[in-house]
Amino acid sequence: MGAKDFSQYVEGKTFDEILREGRKESMGHVDLQVPKSVELLVGEERDRLLRAALRIAAKQRARELEKEQREALTHIRRYERKYGMPLAKFERVQLRKLDTVQAHEDYNDWFFWANVLERAERATSALKNMETIE
Repeated sequence: MGAKDFSQYVEGKTFDEILREGRKESMGHVDLQVPKSVELLVGEERDRLLRAALRIAAKQRARELEKEQREALTHIRRYERKYGMPLAKFERVQLRKLDTVQAHEDYNDWFFWANVLERAERATSALKNMETIE
């Protein structure tokens, strides 16, 4: 946007209006079913309420994800100690050589916990990268 375009864009607008428009442009849109009492709130008041609720829910979910990560790491480390290597190396080097039921059960559990950890880390990263909702 050139200087002339910018001048035309801001003409007659307050700083707060420009800031609010910028925030709206950086946010996506999600359809959400809410109780009628929330729907009946005036637009700005409803938006404030929902943004505050989203912040609270995001913090709570982040705590839950941290707990899931700790649990997954506990299981993963147990298998790493037992087999003396990380999962990726185990898959490349040991998996085909082991023919016991226990080794296959361990592998399935290890693989499961590695996926739990990966999913929780992705979700945590997404929550941490959320822009401040105002």
